[in-house]
Formats: sequence, C-alpha cells, structure tokens
Amino acid sequence: MSNLKVIIGEKIRDQRKIKGMTQKELSKKANVQHTYLGDVERGARNISLESLEKIMEALDIEPSDLFDFKTIKINDSSAEFDLVLNEHIEFLRTKQIEDVKMINRITKDIFRSIEMKRN
Repeated sequence: MSNLKVIIGEKIRDQRKIKGMTQKELSKKANVQHTYLGDVERGARNISLESLEKIMEALDIEPSDLFDFKTIKINDSSAEFDLVLNEHIEFLRTKQIEDVKMINRITKDIFRSIEMKRN
C-alpha cells in the first residue's frame, strides 16, 4: 500500500477522532459504507474524490486539513516516523495543557531510564 493512502487515511481518522465521532457515525453522516471508511482509514483502499468530498463535508474540514504535508515527504524513509509524531501531536491537541505537560515529563523520564540502561 502506498504511503499517500496511509497518510490520508490516518488524517481522516485523526480528524474523526478530534470531532469525537465513531466510524459508524461518520460513515452514516458522509453516506459511505462503514467498511469502506475503515479500509480508507487503514490505507487499504483508494478513496474516490467523491467520497473524500463527502467525508470532508461530514467532518466540516477543508482540503488543507488533510493535505498539509509540511513535515511528511511521501517518498521519504522517515515518513513512518513523521506519521507517528503527527498522530501523537493530534492526540495531545485534544488534551488539557496540564495533561500534556505531565505526559512530557513522563516521556522524558522514560527515555532517561532507557538511556541509563543502555550505558
């Protein structure tokens, strides 16, 4: 499967989660099959422009919300790394600042511990 399908699928999933919708809710609102939406979100199917437009309308988002690839280069070997980082960023944006700070501290502590065990 191509990186572009995966990236767009993950961006749709992230936007759906930010809106607090399930796949079933979005598929109903966008008038697309639930299984099709699941396949698109996993990057297992090509999405038609018609379906993409329906999903963006149902999510109340603009094309730039899905096609903003500032940090992701489609043919770059670091695309998977960038996808994971972007997933975390989108997740953290839904949290309160105190929780984000706590997660930051915990993450730093975990990596310090890992580095100490390696040395």
